[in-house]
Amino acid sequence: MQDHSSAQLPELPGDRTASAFAYTASAAGVAGVATLAAMYAFEVPKGGPYVFGTTNDAIGGIFNLLVIPVILQVHRRLPAGTGNESLKWVVVAASVAGSASSFLLVFRVLDFVPSTIVTVAAMTMQAAWFLLAHRQLLRHKDFPRGLARLGRFIGAALLIGLPVAGLGYVLPGPDALRWTVTGIGAALGAVGWVLWPYWYFRAGRALGHAHAITTAGSAAPQAG
Repeated sequence: MQDHSSAQLPELPGDRTASAFAYTASAAGVAGVATLAAMYAFEVPKGGPYVFGTTNDAIGGIFNLLVIPVILQVHRRLPAGTGNESLKWVVVAASVAGSASSFLLVFRVLDFVPSTIVTVAAMTMQAAWFLLAHRQLLRHKDFPRGLARLGRFIGAALLIGLPVAGLGYVLPGPDALRWTVTGIGAALGAVGWVLWPYWYFRAGRALGHAHAITTAGSAAPQAG
């Protein structure tokens, strides 16, 4: 099946600005994955000094701010309604809270546990937006279906993987069962998390090339 990418996306005002944020968020997301991997590979076994860990927290704070313009711009493609309007502002508020918790952790104002709780809650709300928004965008004839499927998968993977991983910690029974359940949930969540920057890269391409339709002479709807 042919995947119509940016050429199928009509341009709205602000698309190209959002595209720049999407590319930057993608780069920050890749850096976040790399620094977290480096922390567990080099710093956790030695018990510190967690330079990679602190860098990862700072990148996480920046990432949560960078994604907001992209989420808002993509959200404009959704049908108007109270539910979608509420979803938009909830995910924006969660992203701001997640960013603040990361920066407060970097500056040692907030401890690791409460910061992690806020960060995971923000990630969960963003995952919910990915799932709910992209389920609707799959029915939007002008939105790239490959990008919508990817967003839906990322949301589902995180929303399923995180609770399953948490269940493994509290599940009664032999350790082998608990670690198996935890591993399945962590692996599923990790796949969604690693693909997250790729979605922003794809979104950057779609939003940045949307003006190709208008320059080619096709009519593009404006924001209502």
